[in-house]
Amino acid sequence: MTTIYCSNKLKDFVGQTNLTTVDSSTENKFGDWNGHLIIYDREKYLMFINNKTYYVVILPRIKKADLSKFDSIFIDRLIEQLTFDSVIERTDALILMQRLLPVRLARTNNDRKAIGTLNEFIYQFKVQHEFFDWRNKSITYINGKLNDTIVSASRPGKRDYGRPIDDMKSLMNTST
Repeated sequence: MTTIYCSNKLKDFVGQTNLTTVDSSTENKFGDWNGHLIIYDREKYLMFINNKTYYVVILPRIKKADLSKFDSIFIDRLIEQLTFDSVIERTDALILMQRLLPVRLARTNNDRKAIGTLNEFIYQFKVQHEFFDWRNKSITYINGKLNDTIVSASRPGKRDYGRPIDDMKSLMNTST
């Protein structure tokens, strides 16, 4: 089971009725996710970050009607990105899908590292769109560039840096 902790913006977009309470005693081997709603160029994007690897997944141009099938949209987009970034093989997608489903939405867990790193990725997303014209690029390409950014949030040492793609690869290899 995968838990996505929603920011207040995302919580308002999703609605209170779709949120569940979380039993903190159960931990997912693949980590949980923090999500946020971004409005850019009058379009809504949902951006999610994994709390173990700080791997980012972007759902582009989301509408309220899409929320009825949110589980499948999120998992399909995650698998598409993991495949694009060469984290998993396409043949492993079904197994991963079974391990991640169902997806439940919950109120924020106030994970400051995850939220701070997510805010940095949101800033990079907006800057890259503005100055490097990512409008003509696919969302998997944009998402892959963000996941190839060097971060220190997932590392124990102060001067220890890594890429979310590499951290997600090692998480997938240890969890299979």
